[in-house]
Amino acid sequence: RLCRPCPPSSARESCEINYSRIAYYCNLWRNYDDIQDSWDSVTNIIDYYATNYDFFGKFNGPGQWNDPDQLIVGDFSLSFEQSKAQFAIWAILAAPLLMSNDLRTISPKAKEILLNKEIIAINQDPLGWQGRRITKNAHTEIWAKPLHDGTVAVVLFNRSTGGTHLHMEVDFNSVGLTGKVSVRDLYAQKDVGVFSESYGTYVNPSGGVVMLKLSAQ
Repeated sequence: RLCRPCPPSSARESCEINYSRIAYYCNLWRNYDDIQDSWDSVTNIIDYYATNYDFFGKFNGPGQWNDPDQLIVGDFSLSFEQSKAQFAIWAILAAPLLMSNDLRTISPKAKEILLNKEIIAINQDPLGWQGRRITKNAHTEIWAKPLHDGTVAVVLFNRSTGGTHLHMEVDFNSVGLTGKVSVRDLYAQKDVGVFSESYGTYVNPSGGVVMLKLSAQ
């Protein structure tokens, strides 16, 4: 580990981590607790990255990467929806996609998630921009990442445990797009259509995501 991680409760000014210096000398660094094989661990990391984006997100880019730790997709604890969520958010974060599973016993569904070429392409976009959470409500979040060709990757994230899906909507202005926008669903791997102003859809509960690629027309 390159530096002592700051607990989320610490004041930023008391955290003696010089990310500018770390980025100058290192290609990759961890900056939070070790991930555990649990959904709580995944969401704790997600919350830390969302809360502290302004502190270290700007130092992420080609040759210098923040590392939220391994993917636990294909291990034991995550549901199918939660596995999709971790992979989608890690892609938005431009995080290293390091797997922790046993390839001899990985399930076909977990394998399908990890081999999604369109989402891998979002993760490895040449711009190297670390995406961020742009909206947060009681149980839902929207994450976005600008891409090198002017398109935008978006994750609609439903953290509700109420047992029903929720309707979520991304406003195109909130991600820097105007006019008509083409929407592609990256997990369904299909074009949804062309829309004006916004796009909405239902997202499954308990960690469900819909991951989109938005392209101005």
